[in-house]
Amino acid sequence: WDTEVSNGSGLGAEHITNLLVFGFLRNNDRDFHQELEVLGQELPVQVYLEGDREDELQTDGSRASRSFYHGRIEPDSESQDEVIHNIARHLAQAGDELDHSIQPTLVRQLAAQFMNGSLSEEDKRNCLAKALDEVKTSFPRDMENDKAMLIMTMLLAKKVASHAPSLLRDVFRTTVNFINQNLFSYVRDLVRNRLDR
Repeated sequence: WDTEVSNGSGLGAEHITNLLVFGFLRNNDRDFHQELEVLGQELPVQVYLEGDREDELQTDGSRASRSFYHGRIEPDSESQDEVIHNIARHLAQAGDELDHSIQPTLVRQLAAQFMNGSLSEEDKRNCLAKALDEVKTSFPRDMENDKAMLIMTMLLAKKVASHAPSLLRDVFRTTVNFINQNLFSYVRDLVRNRLDR
């Protein structure tokens, strides 16, 4: 997988970021659970179902395997996917602590912009970037900027999806594209550092 990840584009980046954003949203999806289930079935990646979060053990001691596959999965990708899933869970927990720093008016504004059918994908990314600029002042001082930016990007996506579940697919795609354009080297390093442990 190393060559796929190192070039920062193509299937590697898309796959990693899809899993990361999906995993982040999955950690607190009560307002858009059904929409996320549908999205999970459309993604060409392995997604983890509810039971995988607890790493349930069967009576014989083996792990409950409730993940399902769509599309082509690299032979090595299970361990990488699990790493990404764990990173997403960790970032979602950090996001819970930052949740209060996003004003409801900003969420409503962003949702309204996503509802505007005449906006291009690039326009939507620009709206997301502008919203991020507005919340930058509330980034924790002790957190590195890229990490705070990544968490806030996904947190904004979660807030918009909670506010208007019908926007989940659009906001998911825009968030993945935004991360791949602006934060992918940070995401790639996060994944590499975990895999190298």
